[in-house]
Amino acid sequence: MNKQVLSPFDCDMCAMIEDITKQEIEVTASDTLIRLSWAQNGSEGNDKAEGQRIEALKQTIRGRLGDRLIEFFYADGRQSVYMKYDPEEYPEEMRTRLVDPDATAGTRYCRTLLEVDAIQFRRDNVDDVLRFTGGGTVVTPRTPDGKAIFSFPNGNGIFVDVPESWYIIRELNGRFTARPEKDFRREFEPKGNIAPVPIITPIPYHIQQLFSDLFGNDIESRCRKLTEEYNEFMEVVPGIYGKNIAQCTDEQLAEIIDELADLNCVIFHIAGILGLSQWELVLLAYDKVKGHQTDPNYKRTHPHEPNKGCGDCSNFSYEDVNGNGYCEAFKSEQRCGDFRCQEYKPKK
Repeated sequence: MNKQVLSPFDCDMCAMIEDITKQEIEVTASDTLIRLSWAQNGSEGNDKAEGQRIEALKQTIRGRLGDRLIEFFYADGRQSVYMKYDPEEYPEEMRTRLVDPDATAGTRYCRTLLEVDAIQFRRDNVDDVLRFTGGGTVVTPRTPDGKAIFSFPNGNGIFVDVPESWYIIRELNGRFTARPEKDFRREFEPKGNIAPVPIITPIPYHIQQLFSDLFGNDIESRCRKLTEEYNEFMEVVPGIYGKNIAQCTDEQLAEIIDELADLNCVIFHIAGILGLSQWELVLLAYDKVKGHQTDPNYKRTHPHEPNKGCGDCSNFSYEDVNGNGYCEAFKSEQRCGDFRCQEYKPKK
């Protein structure tokens, strides 16, 4: 069947005729008209039912062609339809009957596979990064939102600077390259069919990043939040004054721990904004406490005058950098410079 001379509209009509008659259509054409023909048992069919089907098909063809229909003609066991060309211009199109797909007609392809060894540079896995690369230098900034940089030789005599959270890749030739986390994850995934173990505890860098995205990095704003969380903490703490842990109810402890976690969360964020970890803050405080054992004024911003105030009393505790603390004798806040009272007991 040659349907190249047919418009898409006429091809649809041929498909309809073939579906109804179960016969293949033959197409012939001249300069002025097109002839469609197919095998048929008589011009009216062999029985009434077939005759009705043939007549219904003719009516459908008349309706589709309209003024383009020239005539129906039957001869030698074939029914023919003569029609004019479709005056509308259509783009070139090729249609075929639908059959089951056959994949063997094409060529089999596969994605290019590339296996690499890689590691993400984070502050909490520096030891592993150093082992992976063979050593290098880690520079941690003291500025707000600062990212650590790891510098190391790439195996070709050139040093590579890798920002925190980037992936370090060992290529097949032994050289190292680095890519941002987003780009790396788009191209690579852990090898193997075993589902990756979910990260139960997020790393500090990701927590800091989340807090900054949600709450911003304005120190004044975060300090207001710190005051709010501190006040909420101090609302629940007095409930256990004078008790040891064994005497506290589960509800009391849960409430205090919850408020303490909120308070610690803000301190953690502020420290990160300043380019410090909480552990570094602890070490700074530890250094001062240890130094005070031999020099009471070691790194103090408000030097104590010996034997002249609450600061030298053993009842005075929880002193902050401004000299404010708590008196165990009177159960109230005091300053290190306040005059001695009758409850004064010199520190050992």
